[in-house]
Amino acid sequence: MSPRLKISKYVIERLSNIDTNETTGCLYGLMYDGTLLVIGISLEFFENEKKTYNQLLLTLPAEIELCGVVKFSDTSSVESKPKEILQDVDITDNPLFIIIGKDKVMRAHFLVHEKFEETQYEVLESDDLWKQFLHVRLNTILPLTCEATIPGVKNILQNKRKKIASGQVSFQINGTSVYLFGVASDVGVTGTSTEANIGDLVDSMSPEQSSKKKKYNINNVEVLPVSLVMKATKDILSDKLVKTAVKMMTTQRKPAFCISMPLRIDTLAMIHRNTKVSELYNVLVEAACRSLKLLESVLIEQLGQEGIGDGAGLRLPETYHYLPPEIGHFITRVMPKGIPDESMEKERNLLHEQLALPQDRPIFRRGNAYIFHSSKLINPHEAILQQIKSNVKVALVRGRYIYYHYMQDNFNDDGWGCAYRSMQTIFSWFKYQGYSSIDVPSHKEIQQCLVKIGDKPSTFVGSKQWIGSTEVMFCLDTLIGVQSRILFANTGAELQSYTPELMHHFVQHGSPIMIGGGVLAHTIIGVEYNEEKNETRYLILDPHYTGADDIQTVIGKGWCGWKGADFWNKTAHYNLCLPQTKQTV
Repeated sequence: MSPRLKISKYVIERLSNIDTNETTGCLYGLMYDGTLLVIGISLEFFENEKKTYNQLLLTLPAEIELCGVVKFSDTSSVESKPKEILQDVDITDNPLFIIIGKDKVMRAHFLVHEKFEETQYEVLESDDLWKQFLHVRLNTILPLTCEATIPGVKNILQNKRKKIASGQVSFQINGTSVYLFGVASDVGVTGTSTEANIGDLVDSMSPEQSSKKKKYNINNVEVLPVSLVMKATKDILSDKLVKTAVKMMTTQRKPAFCISMPLRIDTLAMIHRNTKVSELYNVLVEAACRSLKLLESVLIEQLGQEGIGDGAGLRLPETYHYLPPEIGHFITRVMPKGIPDESMEKERNLLHEQLALPQDRPIFRRGNAYIFHSSKLINPHEAILQQIKSNVKVALVRGRYIYYHYMQDNFNDDGWGCAYRSMQTIFSWFKYQGYSSIDVPSHKEIQQCLVKIGDKPSTFVGSKQWIGSTEVMFCLDTLIGVQSRILFANTGAELQSYTPELMHHFVQHGSPIMIGGGVLAHTIIGVEYNEEKNETRYLILDPHYTGADDIQTVIGKGWCGWKGADFWNKTAHYNLCLPQTKQTV
């Protein structure tokens, strides 16, 4: 009997946006409770007769596997290449085959007894996806010591994968007394019931943080941290190694050079909340093995380069996780430490093309990596429920930013630092969109920049003098090479006439806007225009807030929220700084 079929809303939207004929794609999904959930897609190019999805699979969270093929064609015939893909499906006995014709109508079929049978499917909404599924993140360090040769690296990492898969290792769920043991132990699970499921365990760990009790919630991705415990390397996994072994070393010994480095495993698995804790062990083993294969490929690629054959120029592999809003699942990339983003543009272009992602903005640069922990609020506006209304157009900031406001980082700028804070929010946006790699500047660094370019006297550094949109423009250009457009409004009432330009800015560039008027500065992160009433509302991020970074207060008290035209002083003069972006990956 074939499984029930659900398809993520993210997948449905991406399939509808792919405008190409006679193209084959791969489908990725996971199984739970007799249901196949399709959660990802990629286009398959069969370059040099290689199946490009094999390496892509390693970048997906464990439990997500190849589950079928999608064909953009009006014919239902299955050519040899798609057949090869279907033969590689082992997550289910009934591979999925989806056909999308020129009319954009999508028909799904399961392969049952060598015949394709059309099946109905249910669309899983985005909110339901994040409510039903969570992620487990395994993060640990293993030592790597071997000959600086490709066979040496392959052999040692294959042995590590075998040891992890042998059942001799155990895992601990961080912050709990829950341990998971393999077949080498008769224990199985300690610290909780073997019948307990992951969702209940997560809720019991932080009941006060349960989203059910939150009025406002901005982080819908639940992540359960886990550590690897390996008896044979107990002293190697000590804090001492983690703190001191930050550099990779190569030592010469006959007959070859030797690599010695701490290898960080940082990997994810995506699981349904109803999954039993006892089933998590095998999931973590698979996640660890995927991570080791990715690490191996980066090391081998380096060893194959000219001049690195002896390991002398080998760089530590670094792992980054990405959650592009377009795809609804994590992608993991491993890159050599210290290699600039600019030199890896070719690899990113191929990944954008394979995943059918836009080619006009960065998605997989280091700055785009997902932020798992932050002491400051990220995208607080996402906690505001947006009601869809007829005759109303909405344009919002695109991507991630950090909410900067008065009194953060134990620095008292109450009464004079609002424009500095607005600028810091804009800088954070450019950093977390991958356009810039520099840290968000402090007030002093902003002042030093303005003095250096001759805009301010030397006495400006360390002062409490205000700045405006022009100074924001100067700093963006000087520090990260970002050009800005300045708009001038003689009165607050005149801002209404700029509504089309503000909406175009958010659609075209997506960056936050700094607005200054009188002695106040604010950050605009969205615009809403009611055509019927000819009214504009502005989504304002207010830097004048002096309290703790608590989403309940920030949203509940209106420090981040929609404001009408009467929010602006009708007699004040306003300047707006609209930071521009360039097309790049």
